[in-house]
Amino acid sequence: MRIFFTCSKTGMGEYKETYLQVLKEIQDQGANVEATIVKTHLDKTPKLKQILNLSVSEKEYRYIHDKAVRAAILRADGLVIEASYPSFRLGFEAFFALSAQKPVLVLSKDRNYGNLIDQPNFFGAKYTEFTLPDEIEKFLRHIRQFRLRNRFNLFISDKERQHLDSAAKHFNLSKSDYLRKLIDKDMHGNSG
Repeated sequence: MRIFFTCSKTGMGEYKETYLQVLKEIQDQGANVEATIVKTHLDKTPKLKQILNLSVSEKEYRYIHDKAVRAAILRADGLVIEASYPSFRLGFEAFFALSAQKPVLVLSKDRNYGNLIDQPNFFGAKYTEFTLPDEIEKFLRHIRQFRLRNRFNLFISDKERQHLDSAAKHFNLSKSDYLRKLIDKDMHGNSG
């Protein structure tokens, strides 16, 4: 299983040990991890890997880091974010992963971000050193059990498509997520 782990560069001074602890826990649980903290997401971008100080070279190498992060998210089965030091960039990465139908776990020492966003692939946890292994294990188990492995095509009428478009827009979901929710609801006896 491939996990992309990301954290705030600005929070590195205060949270570096916390970030490394999360990275180690994901690895200890058997995941293959690409991570911004150790720059393994750059392995597939040699041009960016050669830059010693990205912030000084920002104009010359504009968007290369962003492209490397997005490519790493697309390669991964899921995204883990340590957001004790929140940042705009982390929010974008979470949104991008959700748009690509990737499960996202947002960890924080201060709050549970899972209570803020109602998406089927979005999870959050307020954690401590002692609860971290359990939170990672639950997320990895979810990915193993619910990873989308089967493609299914079907033909629907114009009227059914209009309803699907309208319902997905109403619930702020993709059409695929809306159909999966209906199937899950039916599987759980209309109680989910």
